[in-house]
Amino acid sequence: MKPLSETARDARTKASELAEKTAENARLTAEAAKARIQDGYGRARAATGDLAARASEQADAAREAAGEAYAKGKVQAKRAGGKLKDVAEKQPLALVAGAVAIGALLGSLLPKGRSGDE
Repeated sequence: MKPLSETARDARTKASELAEKTAENARLTAEAAKARIQDGYGRARAATGDLAARASEQADAAREAAGEAYAKGKVQAKRAGGKLKDVAEKQPLALVAGAVAIGALLGSLLPKGRSGDE
């Protein structure tokens, strides 16, 4: 049978080895977790950057389309105003007749009022 001091020394040695192995396993697990977190962060950051770039491109395209539509609308409104002015100068009676016809059409679309006899 071993002396008690030798048994204690063996137990202490085994406990120390076990503690070192446990610490090494914990360190390896922490490094692997850190690598996975950094990889996920990198992918999320790249995806967010791509999304922001696409959103910016779409906003630029929408801004450009809105500017073009505004410019076309402005030109058309100016052209219509010019035509209306020409008609008013050259054929004022036709313009008045057209306005009366539009007024009559709108008046016929309005609901009839109820009379007090009903």
